[in-house]
This record gives sequence, structure tokens and C-alpha cells, in this order.
Amino acid sequence: MKVKVRKVVNDIVEIIKFWDGVQTVILQHFAEKDTYDPNFSITLDVFRDSKIPGKNERAAIFPGIRYFETSSSKEKDRFLMEDLPVRISYKDTGRVDSILELTYDDRWLSKERGTYLFHRISTGTVVWSKSNWIDKVLEKLDNLPEVLWANWIESCHHRIDHFLGDLGAACLKNDLLYFRLSLSGFLRVIVENLFAVNHMFESGPRVFTASLALMETLPEGFEASWESLLREDESLPPYRKKEIADILARGVFALRP
Repeated sequence: MKVKVRKVVNDIVEIIKFWDGVQTVILQHFAEKDTYDPNFSITLDVFRDSKIPGKNERAAIFPGIRYFETSSSKEKDRFLMEDLPVRISYKDTGRVDSILELTYDDRWLSKERGTYLFHRISTGTVVWSKSNWIDKVLEKLDNLPEVLWANWIESCHHRIDHFLGDLGAACLKNDLLYFRLSLSGFLRVIVENLFAVNHMFESGPRVFTASLALMETLPEGFEASWESLLREDESLPPYRKKEIADILARGVFALRP
């Protein structure tokens, strides 16, 4: 990590750690990239068990920041600090605990669609912690019940069937927009299913391609089918891509964790 990046991280953490209720601050791996990389950002997940300062106070408390923005629906801040993009997401420790308690049946799917939250917690770097809360969470993530993966795979299978139906309807209607939107959803849920089959937490879309390359369990002929569905080619009209999607889906359905 570059010295300038580390300084900004430290300056922010030195402020946040004194807020009431903050338990843990986790730095995501985007900060390790070159600062000229389009995916670079200083992304911090702040886990707290009580209220944090309001948005106006947060906008004033970080020194020398510019272009402060905050989400109206979720507690997320964005700004520039020393010309570096900063993203801060404030998350409830109670919500994380509740989701983990529900992983022994399918109720966790009503609170969290997928395992992306687990990915951020398990792959990020803990840069500050007030208690052993994060240690307990990481221990639970290392010992998740097998039923979690089975329930997630079953949910993915239902959604794959749904998107296959949409692809078929789009072909019959000759509706290219409907087809492309349905194909996008189909491709995403296929990836989510493969994460579950390989017992990997779901990364963000920006690293889906890299994650697929690391997976040990893939359906037979996956690479050829996948490339065909991604490729824009007159020799692959929508009806042909629908046929390929059917083949790929059958291969994914046959996989076992």
C-alpha cells in the first residue's frame, strides 16, 4: 500500500474509532491497487452497534475532504481526501449477528441475498477493532453449516429457471432488450451458483472473471458455453444463445458441492 494511501486510512480511522458504538473497521482490498487503476478506492466498512454522528457532522469532521456525498437510503459516505476516492459504509453489528444465527436454515435468505457481505468481512483487512466481536464473526464464517450452501444453491436453481423462461419469452417476442436484460440476470445467477458449489463467498462483479478462473468445480464445457454467451456475434442470434444457456444450466444443475 502506498504511503499516501496508508496515511489517509490512518487519518480516517483515528477519527472513527472514537465514535460511540464503533466496534470494527475493515479496509477492503481495492486500496491495494495502483491509484490510477479505475477500481482503486479506499473502501472502509465500519461496523457499529449504535448510532453514529449525523451526515452534517460527518461531512465536517474529516479534514480537508472534498465532494462529500452520502446515501439517503443507506449510511454510505463518499468523498475525496488528498485527491484519493474514499468510500465508507456503516453496517450494523446486530444485523450481521442475526444473519449468522439464521444460517442453519433458509431464513438467512430473507435478510441477505447471497454471501457478498461474508466476502467483504472475510477478505478485508481489520485495521482497527475495539472488542473481540470481529474475531467471533470470523470464527463463525470459518465454520458455516453445510445447509447454508445447499439452501443458496437451491435458491439459485429457482432463479436460473426463471431467467431461462424469460430468455425463451424474449426469443418468441423477438424483444432484444428483454433478451439482453434476461441474459444478464442469467449470467449473474450462474456465477452465484458456482460460488456456492465451490464453497466460496461471492465477490463483487468487478472480479467475477478472476474468481471463475480460481474455481475447481465447473460444469463440463463451461468455458466454451460461457464465451459464447458473452460474445456478440451474428452467428449467435438470441435463439442460439438460449439453446446454449439451456445446456449450461443443465451442467450447473448437475454439480454437487
